[in-house]
Amino acid sequence: MPKKILDVLIAFDQPEILNCDFERRFPEHKFHYATNKSEIVNTLEKVNPSVALSIKHPPFPPQHHLPLREHPSLEWIHVGGSGYDHFIPWNKKRLTITNSQGVLARFLAETCIGAMLALNGNFLTYIAQKNKRHWEPQSFSPLQGKTLLIVGVGAIGGYVSEFAKALGMRVIGIRGSGQPHPSVDEMYMPNSLLDVIGEADFLSLHVRLNNETTQLIDKKVLNAMKKNSFLLNTARGPVVDEKALCDALHSKHLGGAYLDVFENEPLPDSSPLWQMKNVLITPHAADAVFDWPARYASIFCDNLEHWTQGEPLINVVD
Repeated sequence: MPKKILDVLIAFDQPEILNCDFERRFPEHKFHYATNKSEIVNTLEKVNPSVALSIKHPPFPPQHHLPLREHPSLEWIHVGGSGYDHFIPWNKKRLTITNSQGVLARFLAETCIGAMLALNGNFLTYIAQKNKRHWEPQSFSPLQGKTLLIVGVGAIGGYVSEFAKALGMRVIGIRGSGQPHPSVDEMYMPNSLLDVIGEADFLSLHVRLNNETTQLIDKKVLNAMKKNSFLLNTARGPVVDEKALCDALHSKHLGGAYLDVFENEPLPDSSPLWQMKNVLITPHAADAVFDWPARYASIFCDNLEHWTQGEPLINVVD
């Protein structure tokens, strides 16, 4: 059973915007705050907490949170966001890890649909024309009737499929379990990617980064995509072979891309992607709703309630 009085470490560089009064909600526990790597190390050594909330983002990157994984006093870490790959591997006999999968899924899906509408509706061309004060109408074919392939039909992919169906699109999906989804017309196993990729007008990626998904979208897959189709990547940069993608975009084999994640972040100034007129770029911010830290704090508090009561945790990572 968990201890009744817990030392809890909150590892986040802006605790004031978490919008959660931890001490008021859990007056029996002791909360400690670390806003950088050195504070994490010092707090671990001095306090020996048993529980931690770890919220990573570019100003407080994943590698700065790694000391949490190794400290022997920690029994449970809750990760803000869905990505936990920076903690792999961890001692599963000693340490439980939960994440915030699904908390921002709907909002990231909204961004994907917005990007799809922008690419399909020639918005990038209109932005370029605006900068030149050039007036020239552009025609487009409607999304209705087009095919969207979602690779990774989990929480995010499920919302993307639901929204796409509302726009009249045909949705096909790939997921490891092969289980159907109510908003997906046809579901396939991962080994069917090359068989179905040629049907897609849009390819949207929503998979975790692991050995199987690293460079999943390589030259062979890109070449098999329908001419003038579009790629959307809000998963992880290394899921796509970036050089092969640049070649496919430069050759006009692909009609364009929306990219929120990259092999190297921030995207280097030298990347040719910056210069491509058919590429929409956002800085790893596809789910950056204004109150995202508070949403992570909320699910952590719910889990802390479960932990204190000895009840099963939400979103335990296996």
